Amino acid sequence: MDIDLASHSYISTPEINITIKLALQLNRPILIEGPAGTGKTSIAISLANALNWELYRIQCYEGITVESVIGEFDYRRQLLHIELERQKPHNPLHADMNLENIFSRDFFIERPLFLSFISDQANVLLIDEIDKSDEEFEAFLLEALGERQISIPELGTFKADNQDQVVILTSNSSRDLSEPLRRRCLYLYVDFPTLEREKEILAVHTELPLDSPLLKSVTKIVHHLRSLDLRKVPSIAETIDWANSLIHLGKTQIDTETLKDTLPVLLKYQEDLLLIKNKHSELIRLSTM
Repeated sequence: MDIDLASHSYISTPEINITIKLALQLNRPILIEGPAGTGKTSIAISLANALNWELYRIQCYEGITVESVIGEFDYRRQLLHIELERQKPHNPLHADMNLENIFSRDFFIERPLFLSFISDQANVLLIDEIDKSDEEFEAFLLEALGERQISIPELGTFKADNQDQVVILTSNSSRDLSEPLRRRCLYLYVDFPTLEREKEILAVHTELPLDSPLLKSVTKIVHHLRSLDLRKVPSIAETIDWANSLIHLGKTQIDTETLKDTLPVLLKYQEDLLLIKNKHSELIRLSTM
């Protein structure tokens, strides 16, 4: 199956294309690593759009729990159900009353991982920034990814029988992921794009033609900034924002004053702005070479 990500605003590479193709054919998850801001999340979103598949997204964070991705019982509804049962005539609440039905799916709040696995619709499951979760949560994912099933003690085991599913995990490498997790996944490293690829990306996301002098200047300046020891280098999204900001300001070229005034769109820390305070002229010169 050939996937046209470009038609959904993602400028891909041969390596990305072949990894997605293998994931679809082998029914294997993809682990995508790389610096923050390189478009890892966009791969999953564009893939779902290109295939016209539903997208389920889990945004990982420190302290994320199994319940927040699988689901949990709605104890308020359970208590309400018990109270209503008590109020029914000829149905007093006894200690031995059978309350198994309150631990059914009718009282279960279903979360993205569970919904993705039980869905009979083709879908992409995005587990974003898995490196922000803890090792216990990562260990829980091993059953889901390796056995393609999840277990809920009160409800049983649910297998993902849908073959039309792609699981994509992203990581900014803030911590090392376990060998068992890596073993279950196809691996893809996504770095910042080359100069030429970033020009193509900007041409897709802005009004600028590929041969625009402004587009060329923006990409050259950004690539030079990424080579500096900044606290946070510009992401692809911030580069697009900067280019669109220059367009809205009616700029067709970047001069020193324009660069100085608009850099806060691109750089988000004062220490980074101060670091290049005396390099504005050099950046302008580099952008015209």
